[in-house]
Amino acid sequence: MASMDIDDTIAAIASPAGASERGIVRLSGPDTVDCLEKCFTANHDRSLKTQATADAMEGQLHLAADLPLPGRLLLWPDNHSYTRQPSAEFHTTGSAPLLQLALTTFCESGARIARPGEFTLRAFLSGRLDLTQAEAVLAVIDAKDQSDLRLSLDQLAGGLATPLTTIRNDLIAILAELEAQLDFADEDIEFISDSLLLGKLTAASQQLDSIIAQISERHVSEETFTAVLTGLPNAGKSSLFNRLLGESRAIVTNVAGTTTDYVTGELTRSGVTIQLIDTAGVEQIPTIETGSQEIQAFAQTQRGERIERADLCIHCVAADAPIEAFEDLLNTGRSNNAASIVVITQTDRSLATHVQAALAQIDPRSSPVLITSSLTSEGIDQLQETLFQIAIDSQSTDSPIVGSTLRRTSDSLGAAAKSVQLAIQAALAGIGEELVAAEIRHALEHLGCVVGTIYTDDILDVVFGQFCIGK
Repeated sequence: MASMDIDDTIAAIASPAGASERGIVRLSGPDTVDCLEKCFTANHDRSLKTQATADAMEGQLHLAADLPLPGRLLLWPDNHSYTRQPSAEFHTTGSAPLLQLALTTFCESGARIARPGEFTLRAFLSGRLDLTQAEAVLAVIDAKDQSDLRLSLDQLAGGLATPLTTIRNDLIAILAELEAQLDFADEDIEFISDSLLLGKLTAASQQLDSIIAQISERHVSEETFTAVLTGLPNAGKSSLFNRLLGESRAIVTNVAGTTTDYVTGELTRSGVTIQLIDTAGVEQIPTIETGSQEIQAFAQTQRGERIERADLCIHCVAADAPIEAFEDLLNTGRSNNAASIVVITQTDRSLATHVQAALAQIDPRSSPVLITSSLTSEGIDQLQETLFQIAIDSQSTDSPIVGSTLRRTSDSLGAAAKSVQLAIQAALAGIGEELVAAEIRHALEHLGCVVGTIYTDDILDVVFGQFCIGK
């Protein structure tokens, strides 16, 4: 969940999980320097509060029982940091226990643990990045090859934001001219001519059409992306399947083993289709396979076949599941190297302690973990967004736009282009500057949703909820 509170100080381990030569703990917020003053001593023996500009310094972080941990501190005491807040990075030995102790020390000194994507969220809220660039940060982190990296870096550098900002500024200038013409119609003032108005609107329309054409050039695989729900009986797979589709397709009961055949349905958005498959629960089949046992054995065979062919495995585990549910959680259906996510279901119930412990051991970068409830709809929207993101990222592309931005912006850009066309038609028909201005306002609203000048908490949750902690 994206947090809109930027008045406190946050901290997180920013380096990848696992042992390494160097590890990093990152801080950001108005009390960063005060926090460091309580627990860090620089070798130059000067107060950090006297530091006016960015600097790097050697020193010691005082852990519990005043144990000194040597390291290098990078300090940005003003608004020239990534988040445009006082910020710092503490670099030390890349030992997971040591980094955790360092993080605990910072939190005991006044910081709190950051939420996923909260550093980049603060960069966005401060105006350091627009929304397309924030998505590009995540794409850089998740880049699988040089092509992905080049695409992400281009967008981060303004490859999409720059032309959209130009279009938006041109439309704002046109709107200002029209509103002045409406406000001072009786004054002897020369306003924008009809020909110049049409010329500027046509130019904006052509620029939008060019960007939309680039989006439409994205290669979409002829084969439908398949996602398979798997897990123990009564893991909430069928309820989740029905909730994602928005209709009752799978039978839902409290009796384990209700699903003996696989059930399919389709999710479609912005030209991307996902075939969702609900399979039988993972069961141990008795040696003697007669009657219902034969049916269960056949169901398990079909489940295995569906997993083998899947592009994505959705491992479902109930919030109150027994500890056995986790023993083979990520070993099921991996022979085809399909992508995987872990979905904790039925979170309207209490989350078992061993479930919480197991979740802490799962690397979200290899298997993202989502929390859902089919009863309350908690996490369902985020799960759908994650499914479409994985489906888009699995497809090859010639588009200069990263997948998450492509999916989020296509509808808004299309609506903006339509509004500009309606403004052109109104200007050609001579039916009044008020209608032309109204359509331009609509176009600006849609463009604002793309770059983030207009946003909602839901949009920020979708974008920044995909980040890992520390980014």
